Amino acid sequence: MRKILLATSALVAFAGVAQAAESPITVTAGGYVDFRAALVHESEATSTQTQGARRGGDFATEYGVNLAAEGKGAGNIEYGAMISLDNKADLGEDAPADQIKMDQGYVWMSGAFGKTLMGDEHGASDLFVIAPTVGEGQIDGSYTYFTDRSTLAQMQPAFIDASENATKFTYYTPKVGNANHKVQLGVSFTPDSASTGNDVAKYMDNMGDYRDTIESGIQYTGNFEPVSVVVSPMAVFADGVNDARDATVFGLGAQAMYAGFTVGGSYVDAGHYNTMKDADQSKDQTVWTGGVKYEFDKVAVAANYMDGEGYAPLAGVTSYVEDFSAVGLGATYTWFPGLTSSADAVFFSQDPAAGENNVGHVLMLSQKMAF
Repeated sequence: MRKILLATSALVAFAGVAQAAESPITVTAGGYVDFRAALVHESEATSTQTQGARRGGDFATEYGVNLAAEGKGAGNIEYGAMISLDNKADLGEDAPADQIKMDQGYVWMSGAFGKTLMGDEHGASDLFVIAPTVGEGQIDGSYTYFTDRSTLAQMQPAFIDASENATKFTYYTPKVGNANHKVQLGVSFTPDSASTGNDVAKYMDNMGDYRDTIESGIQYTGNFEPVSVVVSPMAVFADGVNDARDATVFGLGAQAMYAGFTVGGSYVDAGHYNTMKDADQSKDQTVWTGGVKYEFDKVAVAANYMDGEGYAPLAGVTSYVEDFSAVGLGATYTWFPGLTSSADAVFFSQDPAAGENNVGHVLMLSQKMAF
């Protein structure tokens, strides 16, 4: 009888360990709704595509839904999936769309080996830091939804689209170091820059401008009491397709935090990114940012600046912008958990090699609920 009881106890204990090692999959849902009201001015009155009078402002609503699943297996292996749907405008679109579209969809695994993500997601550029922002993002935010892409270049702090969701494989190493100093490396591989979801490009002519893109980033975090820092080098290598030139992009970003203040900036050299072999497009393409943020209680304020040069589609043709500058001012107030009001002001100036200068601003108020 005792042997039977011991054996039964052992089986119960083993089952308990197995259940503890492999937890049930948990599914969570979340999302956000972001209402915006903006006043807009551009000195270049009209584009070649729309000859009507330019409006001075409008309302817009952006919303998204996230569905996440997560489980834990033996050996402290965690795994999961994320599906993100929203109505955000793609890069270059004039305004947020009125239909829900796939934003991200990927599966992931993490453990002592690091973390892998497979599917439609941002990639290793997520490790890159720029000038600090708040709320609607100022120079890296949603002000471009209210401007005309035919008259104003969509200049970005990382120059490349750091939020694109082409199907890729991403690997992040564990954060290596001690309690005060850690380093993490991320690398992504994207076979086709224009392929998302279930799309498969069967011929070279059906691909986007780049194939076999390797995106890499390193992030160092250091704690030097009372100051903490983040430093993030970035590099992107891509093979051009359909007459696009091979691209090499290098960048460096850094931030320092002290007593509620964050100061930082970034610099990116985009080389021949988004230029064509058969065109005379060999001028510099660079962008840099700088700024400061201060957070206290429920309030956060920020001021940031961006200056760049490069090729951009304007009035239906690729033009060289000799100087693009933007000054951003922003403030947020958190009423309750998830409920935030923001004020954003972006003042921009664009000097193209050919054509009219474009000077203007976007003044925006927003109310956002994240859940």
